[in-house]
Amino acid sequence: MNTWDKCKNCGGDRGLHHYETDQCPVGGREAPIGRKQEWKSTTFEIETENEVDELRKSVKELLARVEELEAQVERLQSGSELEESVRIFGAG
Repeated sequence: MNTWDKCKNCGGDRGLHHYETDQCPVGGREAPIGRKQEWKSTTFEIETENEVDELRKSVKELLARVEELEAQVERLQSGSELEESVRIFGAG
């Protein structure tokens, strides 16, 4: 057991979970000084490398999609597609 293992439920380190019940800390972190630590109903589940790799792949795919959409917005805002359509098909 490593205290630096990450929890797939809350994202917190294993060492932040309840020492008896393994419950997740609310917010995935230690409560601020002067406030009572609150616990979620979920318990520690190790985040595996496969899950991390899948998340990284999803992020890359989403970033690529964002770039595509930004390029499309830029084209539409510049009016170049509209101008090209009018040139090809005429104004009416």
